[in-house]
Amino acid sequence: MIKIRHLFLLTVMVLLSVLTLKAQEDSRLDKAQENSSLEPEIEEVGDTTGMNLQVTLITCDPGSDAYQMFGHTALRIRDLNNPLYDFAYNYGVFDSRRDNFIYYFVKGETDYVLSVDKAAYFLGRYSEYYGIPMREQVLNLTDAQKQELTRLLEINAQKENRTYRYNFLYDNCTTRAAKIVEKAVEQTGDRVVYAKKDADYEQTTFRQILHRYTAPSPWLEFGIDFVLGSEVDSPRTQEEQMFIPFIYEAELDDAVIQHADGTQTKMVEEKTTIPPVGTLEQTANFPLSPLATFLILLVFVCIMAWVDIRRGKLSTWLDITGFFIRGLAGFLVAFLFFFSEHPAVGSNWLVAAFNPLVFIMIPDVVFSTWQKRFMACVTIKGRQYDWFELVNLSVLVFTLALFVAPIQSLNIAMLPLVLTLLVRSVTRIVVLGKICGRGKDVNSEILEQREQNKLA
Repeated sequence: MIKIRHLFLLTVMVLLSVLTLKAQEDSRLDKAQENSSLEPEIEEVGDTTGMNLQVTLITCDPGSDAYQMFGHTALRIRDLNNPLYDFAYNYGVFDSRRDNFIYYFVKGETDYVLSVDKAAYFLGRYSEYYGIPMREQVLNLTDAQKQELTRLLEINAQKENRTYRYNFLYDNCTTRAAKIVEKAVEQTGDRVVYAKKDADYEQTTFRQILHRYTAPSPWLEFGIDFVLGSEVDSPRTQEEQMFIPFIYEAELDDAVIQHADGTQTKMVEEKTTIPPVGTLEQTANFPLSPLATFLILLVFVCIMAWVDIRRGKLSTWLDITGFFIRGLAGFLVAFLFFFSEHPAVGSNWLVAAFNPLVFIMIPDVVFSTWQKRFMACVTIKGRQYDWFELVNLSVLVFTLALFVAPIQSLNIAMLPLVLTLLVRSVTRIVVLGKICGRGKDVNSEILEQREQNKLA
């Protein structure tokens, strides 16, 4: 018997995979509890003229929670002559208490804001509360560039400007930080130049990049692969790959500032590590990987296929459970495919096999088993077949073909899962073919009955 908790776990992990797209955020739970306003606090920084400014990029390592898997980025600006002037600019803040937050997040309509906090609060949150290591890169900017960057950040932090529509792959806390630094440099007549990579570098896809960080959590990786479509399998430019904090951090290490007079200076003047004060909690993974789980399921379904075909009777409970779980997952995939603004989910070919139409198969199986005839039948070479089941089989064969076709990269654990569904579909075709009409053409049966009536 399929263990319901395992199938339920699969559905939950798929849901979690969507929530993982909010990586790099700072939920500000402690401040949210202290403040009655739903909007995050924004510190007033004020005029910086005459200050001895230092600009640094803070990169946070992954945390124990799913949304922290890809790390985080923030900009820090402080006056070296005044310890009270020390602020962190964080583009990764949202309010999870918004009405119907989960619905809007899954739909891709989540707005993030630029928050300005005391740097001590930001660093303390990640170092003490989460126990996450950080690194800080001192940017080798001119005084004019530091002033310009601070001015641009302050304009962004104003109430009418600080909100933006979050996009995990193309517009997040890291890409925002990178672009505003580049803009500040360009405003002074210089430009940021990143070290040129070899030709193979820009053949890397978003999915390959994501896998570097999801590898420790195979179920989460499976869930992300389940909802992200073919868009993440296209080669990405060097700039597009900088949506991940660690990639942008590494790019800055090798980057230079190209000055108008033709000279260059290194982008990073100094780099330090901020060790954690607290302890990073480790989240236990499910004992079986998705691949192992679905391989066990495949073996079980193959055994049940042999049993059902041998006795000429379907295990209806198995089909109802399978279609129900598959239909639930299909609701999510179809909703993302047709309605969500999230990037890459609208190009997911898995929507063919996982969509709400799968629920039709539940009454179809029940009707065929109990009534000994098909809800909708098709006759092929004198034999009757369930029309719905043939469509289902065709869709599963198409999904199986995706593993060899250069259309969309599928998680390897999907292979035994699709084979499981395929085996069960063939089992139903064989068993129901014996139950419903025993393989005869219904028109032939009618003619035979008429001949018998005439003889009588």
